[in-house]
Amino acid sequence: MTRATYVSIQLARFDSLRTAEDMAAEERAGVHFCGVAADTRAAATEPASQQAFKFLIFGLHEDAASAHRFLDNRRALAPWLDEALEVWEAVLQPFRHTGEANYLERGQPGPLFDSLAPPPASTAPIVAITSSGWTVGEAFDMSRVREFSNGVMSVRASMTAVEGLHSQQSFFFPRVLEYDPLTVTFWRDSASLRAFAYGAGVHRLQMERQREQNLADRTSFTRCSVVRSDGTWHGTDPQRMTAAG
Repeated sequence: MTRATYVSIQLARFDSLRTAEDMAAEERAGVHFCGVAADTRAAATEPASQQAFKFLIFGLHEDAASAHRFLDNRRALAPWLDEALEVWEAVLQPFRHTGEANYLERGQPGPLFDSLAPPPASTAPIVAITSSGWTVGEAFDMSRVREFSNGVMSVRASMTAVEGLHSQQSFFFPRVLEYDPLTVTFWRDSASLRAFAYGAGVHRLQMERQREQNLADRTSFTRCSVVRSDGTWHGTDPQRMTAAG
């Protein structure tokens, strides 16, 4: 099975509700997956509409060179990003990954990465990416998706002013469940993420519900170091977070 080693993300924020435009159909050497997804939850729109204020271009790459080329070609691949209020883009290197997702092979979900980097310094900012997915077939139960989604919304609501959190967002790809929805969160350091993820509160409760009720057919969790970044997100660069900011 194909595996990736690097991630690219491009986040764009607009001041009016819109849908994303397609990416240009160009040769993308070393790109195992790329897709445009919308934060419809934050816009209070239906996921199928793909109408939102915030969008993500998510890429999985065979090596660092592919990820860097992908960002370097942004204006050719997605010129509509130039209309955004702000854009933050980064090359990420995973250092921890568990679970399965369907971005690399839709019909055979599995782990995403071939190898992982050593963990960064304990004080380094990190990016966490989580995903959830469902097998759509004869036994598909939409109520499980709704219950899981309600849990995601409750977690997002609980994250206001969480210590060490820069921002949080979640995204649906077109056709909603064809590719696994995902969340992207920025953290000041690993300790801040661990305190939120495993400490008492809504997030731990939702993890327990998933284990007990099996609301999703698969989930994944990835922690990444930032290799390269450019731009701002909500006015600042998440890679520049400090204990005071």
